[in-house]
Amino acid sequence: MNLRAAGLAAAVASAVLLGAGGATTAEAPTPQGGGETDPKVVRLVSVGDIACDPDSSYNDVAGYCQHARVGTLVKRMVNRGADWFITLGDAQYEYGTYDEFRKGFHPAFRDVRSVTKAVAGNHEYYTDNARGHFRYWGKRAGSAKQPWRTFTPVPGWRVVLLDSQCEHVGGCGPNSDQGRWLRDVLAANSRTCTVAMWHHPLQTSGGYAGNEDTEARARKLWKIANAGGVDLVLNGHDHIYERFAKRSDIQQFIAGTGGKNHYNITTKAPGSRERISDRYGVLRLDLSSDGNYRHAFVTAAGNVVDRGQVRCTNEPKT
Repeated sequence: MNLRAAGLAAAVASAVLLGAGGATTAEAPTPQGGGETDPKVVRLVSVGDIACDPDSSYNDVAGYCQHARVGTLVKRMVNRGADWFITLGDAQYEYGTYDEFRKGFHPAFRDVRSVTKAVAGNHEYYTDNARGHFRYWGKRAGSAKQPWRTFTPVPGWRVVLLDSQCEHVGGCGPNSDQGRWLRDVLAANSRTCTVAMWHHPLQTSGGYAGNEDTEARARKLWKIANAGGVDLVLNGHDHIYERFAKRSDIQQFIAGTGGKNHYNITTKAPGSRERISDRYGVLRLDLSSDGNYRHAFVTAAGNVVDRGQVRCTNEPKT
């Protein structure tokens, strides 16, 4: 969706070499193929748990309420070629009212609104039926009757946006409208790589580790996603960054680092490979039409502190 200068692929290659061995590196432009037969790449930027209540006394406290810094980062990334910005829920605290969105989230992220899609979290539903969320976002959040939706950012990849506030959307299980829709979407093209996004994580090493309500919400969607061959699951809710090894061929990420105060790491969840609880930032995904994806955690300062390249391998279960 943005014009990019030729030669960005070389810049990316240089950045990757500099980042080998876990070194901190600067955020790089979106990689692009150099010829007609090269795979196409699209860049997604995603994060949840973002803007403090505009009247919060913590807005002026160091280390808290850093959504303006994250907004500046996202704007810079979009200007440098990122194609989509997707929120992972709890974009606006404390109640997700329309006025809170206008006063808190909007000043920091209005410049990327045209490339934004929104997923709801629990704080959006602290206002009846998440009215503020759906009024603020409009079609960028789907609708109150059907917040779940899908789009194809690049050939070979599907993005599925879901709502884990199950009691507000008619359920998350296989017999719910959302569950049936998800199963049908995944069955429609079993060879497509898929990334699914919803708010609550199945596993976490943060403050919600072992929380039965959080796990129950996620587990219903996870089972359908896994059976349908989803490759990546992105969540927020816990205010940390966490990367997991593949579980049943799904790789899970938590990116609840959008600006609200951090939570502590309380344990090491099974399969956890990287945990960050002291930096704000976003998860960057480069999805390639050849079935590969690159992931990176980019801090508000623009540094990459965790990165990797993986191939989507999950197959639908029969």
